[in-house]
Amino acid sequence: MDDTLPRVARVVVASPLPQLDRELEYEIPVELRERIGVGMRVTVPLRTSNRQLQGFVVAVERTAEYGGKLAFISELVSTARVLTPEIAGLARAVADRQAGCAADVLRLAIPARSVRVEQRWLEAQAASAAEGDDGSPDAAEAADSEDAGKPAGAAEAAASSEPTSLPGRAGTPELATPDATLIPMYGEESAVLLARGAAVRLAVDAPVGVDAGVPRSLLALAAAAAARVQAGQSVILAVPDYRDVELALRGLGRFLEPARIRRLDTRAKPAERYSAFLACLDETPGVVVGTRSVIYAPASNLGAVLVWDDGDESFTEQLAPYASTRDVALLRAERESVSLIFAAHTPSLEVARLVGMRWLTPVPLARPEAPKIIAGSQSLAEETPSAQARIPALAWQEARRALEHGPVLLQVIRAGYIPSLSCAKCRTPARCTVCGGALEFARPSAPPSCRVCDALHPEWQCPECGDKRLRNTSLGAERTAEELGRAFPGTRVVVADGASETVSIDDRPCLVVATRGAEPVPASGYAGVVLLDTERSLAQERLDAGVDALRGWSNAAALAGQGAKVVIVGGETPASRALRTWQQPEYATRELSERRQLHFPPAVRVAAITGTDEEVRHALATVEATPELQQPSALQVLGPTPQEVGSRVVLKFGYALGSPLAKALKSELVRAATSRRPRVAGRGGGHASTLRVRFDPPGIF
Repeated sequence: MDDTLPRVARVVVASPLPQLDRELEYEIPVELRERIGVGMRVTVPLRTSNRQLQGFVVAVERTAEYGGKLAFISELVSTARVLTPEIAGLARAVADRQAGCAADVLRLAIPARSVRVEQRWLEAQAASAAEGDDGSPDAAEAADSEDAGKPAGAAEAAASSEPTSLPGRAGTPELATPDATLIPMYGEESAVLLARGAAVRLAVDAPVGVDAGVPRSLLALAAAAAARVQAGQSVILAVPDYRDVELALRGLGRFLEPARIRRLDTRAKPAERYSAFLACLDETPGVVVGTRSVIYAPASNLGAVLVWDDGDESFTEQLAPYASTRDVALLRAERESVSLIFAAHTPSLEVARLVGMRWLTPVPLARPEAPKIIAGSQSLAEETPSAQARIPALAWQEARRALEHGPVLLQVIRAGYIPSLSCAKCRTPARCTVCGGALEFARPSAPPSCRVCDALHPEWQCPECGDKRLRNTSLGAERTAEELGRAFPGTRVVVADGASETVSIDDRPCLVVATRGAEPVPASGYAGVVLLDTERSLAQERLDAGVDALRGWSNAAALAGQGAKVVIVGGETPASRALRTWQQPEYATRELSERRQLHFPPAVRVAAITGTDEEVRHALATVEATPELQQPSALQVLGPTPQEVGSRVVLKFGYALGSPLAKALKSELVRAATSRRPRVAGRGGGHASTLRVRFDPPGIF
């Protein structure tokens, strides 16, 4: 037996139980000691319940810290090193910040395994290594150019190679130069920061307009990413949804060969996603593009993390430990000392806070750009009572003019046909008698149905006044498109909402009715844009209603073509004024200042604790007993307030107290999970803990 081989493996098991959120030591069987390594998948026994769990090896050592007898690793599942040390450390940091489990983070970071895909990848690696041993690195590099999933030779090849042709792109025989795109947008000094700055932290103003079917905002990020790849660095580009992924790929294709671009999209089939993930482990510099979980992608020689429109709700993680893409990007950039670039038309309040602290450096455009925006309210005093219509005369006129030149966008707030109903007599909102959800007309001539459970209510009666008549309180995209089809006979009408997968359209005249974030991109931009339902957008009972509305309006207005007009329908408000003057950063700064005075996020952080009354009281007592949290005014406690089951407490606290608070709440989660009575047949007990903790929950105010 070789005493130099590792004998002990430290393993993170794939379990959501908080008491198992630590590295467990296992003895490596003799037959596996030459093969096992850091990052590999293994199966290990769990003594307490005689179960087998999968996990990842995070360290191998010759001696153990534990003095007792160690259990043996049951199986080496794969020799693929899918968990890099950087991602393992990031997962631990995210879990500690959110009072969560590292295993939950790794579930988001590493896709489900595909044995066939993995075997092909391992064979390709072995073949490439063999070619390298035979002294033929050129053959390995040639293989890499044909298959993005195969390892390559020298990382500097991309930086020194001449532009090559892109297959399938007639009329563009050579790759574009990133500097030729960035310098006119931002000037030479800022372009250098974006393309080659080392460990810079930037908040970038996005340009407006569309360039050959790609928004210029994403084109700027694609150019910055491509410049870094050509310099030998890898880049992660995170975008809100699959539409942005498609558009970003088109932008990147102008600057990089396909082998340097990797798409890591959760919408892909499991085998395709795992293949793309394995390609990210390649040593060849490239750009990894995807939605929120792409922030965990492995990347060799990572040089920069780019995030487009970080305030988009799609970046809010729906699974524990609920860390947003922005927060993970901040952690990763700090841990790995890489550049971090946020870009948006409307900066999030979190980014505005970091700019105000001088932690992020603002990067303005070299020359101010703004679409031509007309406030529909300016002409209301001169119009007839039809001005009170949903689409006033000014908007109709501009839409008619614009249709002579190309497509016209009408942005609405709601999808569906008639998504909201109320009593025609007393205006009481119509609710489902089964689950309490809102009623809607899903299609013409259909009976009222519930948006939540789909229950039909053909004989609905108002519980307040007894009236059976219903009125529309809002119109969806489909009903708006129906009305426009009658008003513009012979004109093509396109509906784009969350269910639609239309990413692009041509420049032929048509009317596009789209919900926020689902607007397809024309080849040359819209000939006209009309923003509807603006007052309804601001009337939502959410603290972020204003900034979210401004973000949606700005993104739509930025798709206007050269010389196109944007009409915003509704009264004058601070948000609409910021849009009209294109002063979104100033709006975010004012909003953040007001929240500081009121102690609302993101000026402070928030944590929500839910569970049974006893669990919540015990958790609150643990928090209040923590020494670091006993400073005067350290915590502001809201609650407990009753919920459908149990109660909830909301804590407001400063950013400096996040670490001790997360540590205290994690200890309470472990205590609650391990203190339940074991289940005994025929007796009570055995109820699992219902205590839950969520940091920075969206929409809580």
